[in-house]
Amino acid sequence: MPRVSIIVPNYNHGKYLPQRLESIFGQTFGDFELILLDDASTDGSRDLLESYRDNPKVAAVILGESNGGSAFRQWKKGFDAASGELVWIAESDDFCSPLLLETLVKEFDRDPECVLAFCASMLTSEDGTPRSIHHYQKDIGRDLHINGKEFARKWLIRNNYVVNASGALLRKSALSSLGERWCSYSGAGDWLFWTGLSLQGNVAFVFDALNFFRQHSTNTTAAMMRSGKALLELRSLLSDFEKLGLYDRRIWLMHRVFAIHSAKWRQQLPPALKAQVLRIWEDNPAISFLAFLKEMKRRALK
Repeated sequence: MPRVSIIVPNYNHGKYLPQRLESIFGQTFGDFELILLDDASTDGSRDLLESYRDNPKVAAVILGESNGGSAFRQWKKGFDAASGELVWIAESDDFCSPLLLETLVKEFDRDPECVLAFCASMLTSEDGTPRSIHHYQKDIGRDLHINGKEFARKWLIRNNYVVNASGALLRKSALSSLGERWCSYSGAGDWLFWTGLSLQGNVAFVFDALNFFRQHSTNTTAAMMRSGKALLELRSLLSDFEKLGLYDRRIWLMHRVFAIHSAKWRQQLPPALKAQVLRIWEDNPAISFLAFLKEMKRRALK
């Protein structure tokens, strides 16, 4: 059985796949199997994936006949097919340093309780030119070895500091406790996924930019933000965090102000969607601004 299962979920990323696959086959850590998935692409990338079926490292090529509508359902297919102790979701439009797997596997060797190890992600232009490390990970700014519950409460409740699945390695056995709620999201499912996973054990962050996170117009996150749908999912996400015991009034207020401001000033949002965003954030608040001020005053007087 291979130590690592590498899942490559693809949808219309044929122009990026050669670099993606080359960076996987060039890893200095070689104890892995490769699972290639396609979500009914129309750009010819299915033929490219099919050409790897006889490669000795390729354990499966799974070609969907109809689009599943969610990248996270593709992840789930890959998890079900994976046989390795560790799993790497290598997104089809990204690429990486040859040292990524070797570096992250060492974190699991160091700590048997580690369920998630991730490295810094270098943002690149569409043609792969490096720009800068993602600003969330600059906030961390150092190597980190931390209890996962602490990581979730201190970091993940504020922002998705994992940033990009391509820079993360996870322990497959920890998936059994997660459920499938994260699969129901279109864009924010990874944030809920990494948070729920972190609660299962310890987390390691390596502040080396071994992952290259390609920025282009068809990025799921970029599309969700442009459409405004991310503002709807953020509200659901905070409710799911609360169910995990991760509610924080200050964080909720911060996101509420952001959502209302974005909906009111983002002119390209369709009127119906704008009204829906404002309704769920204004009419159903978990805390009012006055209540927030009273709470801060009460704490200051203690």
